Amino acid sequence: MDSDKKPMKSFLVKSVLAVCITLFCLFYLDIMYEQKSDNPIAEINAFNFVPETIQIANFGSSHGQCAFDWSALKDRGLKCFNFALTSQSFEYDYALLNMHKDAFTEGSIAFIPVSYFSFNREATDPNDIEAISIRYYRLLSPQYNPDYSLYKDLVAVRFPILSAGDGIFDLFKPPISFPSLSDNRQNIVYAAEASPDAAPGTEAPAAEGELQGEGESSDTPQAPAPENPEQIYGAEKVQEFEAKGYARYQRHFEGKTDYFEEDKEQDLRNIIELCKERNITPILVTTPYTQYYNQYVSADFLYEFYSKIQDIAVEYNITYYDYSHDERYQTNLQYFGDADHLNEEGAVYFTEMLTNEIPELKAYLETH
Repeated sequence: MDSDKKPMKSFLVKSVLAVCITLFCLFYLDIMYEQKSDNPIAEINAFNFVPETIQIANFGSSHGQCAFDWSALKDRGLKCFNFALTSQSFEYDYALLNMHKDAFTEGSIAFIPVSYFSFNREATDPNDIEAISIRYYRLLSPQYNPDYSLYKDLVAVRFPILSAGDGIFDLFKPPISFPSLSDNRQNIVYAAEASPDAAPGTEAPAAEGELQGEGESSDTPQAPAPENPEQIYGAEKVQEFEAKGYARYQRHFEGKTDYFEEDKEQDLRNIIELCKERNITPILVTTPYTQYYNQYVSADFLYEFYSKIQDIAVEYNITYYDYSHDERYQTNLQYFGDADHLNEEGAVYFTEMLTNEIPELKAYLETH
């Protein structure tokens, strides 16, 4: 009997050893692959530093990501965080808020950016949609992830080398140095920029349904819009923004049949209701855009856009501030990284403006 057990025991030992070696190799190769793959994670690395307590925060897509700079308030000792990410939908805004809801203090403030594409899906390419979905496996616990799949978690996130395909050859590349968030803000490039002449010349429509916002305070630093941007920034710079504006318009509007989807509206309502339940003050805001983006957006769309936000704001007794057509920004290109995203200087200026102009935020800061 003992002689029969020895081969079995030896087989088990060898099997366990083989499994351990395989797992070790998999972990090692996976680490090497992540270091050398061209999938930047600098943006989501910021989520490793979510404060244990949060007093002021914002959500949103890249518009929110680029528009809010809480550094000055952090220097005052306030706990702030920017939860926004590129192409982030209301659905994931809600998921992040729900996961971190216990960190928000009593009476805290949450800015909820509402962009022209917020009531539909900004990304329409299947590859983009999949990449966005996978991103949240690194940010959300499974119970908070609306698109959770154990298979996707294991193959695409825990061991991405298993889904590398031809990307396995990245192992033979030198390590990649990922840019910081500030670098990413300055390096947004769009296909249409290569052809400035592709943007048809149209007149900018008047903004309809403007609600609160564009208000000026004596405490707010003023930056009058230049009368002739070409004289200040040069014709080449203006043409560049023209092309960027058209590229952004194409991404946000063309190829879509429904700009206002009911499930996206419900996602926004869910965010507001969760804020109310947790005694968080929700503030709706549309961040500044240049006229080179706004000029392509029709008055009919803006009317429906503002009407929908107005209805929600009235229903929940909250405020909405619209800076999309604010004259302090529309032609002040020094504040923009492209036609609809503020740069670092613009984010500092805009956030300072909010602290002086938004009554809810001003009142909070007076007591904290």
